[in-house]
Amino acid sequence: MAAAVVGEPGDVQDQPGHETYFAKPEHFFPHLTEDGKIPTAQFLSACQGIADFVSFLGTTFTLVRKDIQGNVDKVRARFEKDQEGQKYLQDLIDADLAEHGGKFGIATEGLLWLKRGLSFMLELLAEMVAAYNGGLPHNKTEDLSAAVATAYAKSLKRHHGFIAKQAFKVVTMAVPYRHTILKAVALGQEGLDDICIRHIEAHLDNFRLNVKTLVEYYIAKNLDTPDP
Repeated sequence: MAAAVVGEPGDVQDQPGHETYFAKPEHFFPHLTEDGKIPTAQFLSACQGIADFVSFLGTTFTLVRKDIQGNVDKVRARFEKDQEGQKYLQDLIDADLAEHGGKFGIATEGLLWLKRGLSFMLELLAEMVAAYNGGLPHNKTEDLSAAVATAYAKSLKRHHGFIAKQAFKVVTMAVPYRHTILKAVALGQEGLDDICIRHIEAHLDNFRLNVKTLVEYYIAKNLDTPDP
């Protein structure tokens, strides 16, 4: 089995002295192995990065952050029981299922909801990048409420009941303006919006591939159903 490559910091650290949140190697989603497996340790490190990033979105997103963090913790607890035997996420899923007679254990149920939360965050980041690079004056695309609504419709909405959907409308309307979020991504530095967007964009391919691989594995194991 090929050794997994975590990522290349040089891909995003293109400006000396301009470190941003998404330029930190521990926040990179891993490359897959040649046989399509997801390295568990770096996946969990990247997921922790996403959970912490949600705090940049303001107090209205507290429940979103707690949900992602709680599910990261469930998967990490399983991983720490046997890091070598569960070096890859698919092996962790198989081990948890085997231990619970083919049914959800704490880790596999946590990972089910973690991948859904990750799908939402992936789509939100992609919408942010697309709006920024879309050609309109940046001051015309600062409001991210439409981006949050679109990301939600593409990911979590079909898994939520009526009450959760209504609660998420509040989240949609309370998202900070983009420049506020990007200042946090820039670790408090001003004037780095272009660099922050590039650094976010550099994460999207591996982020999407990790989520896609996980979604497909859950479907193959009859643990989830495809999007309609």
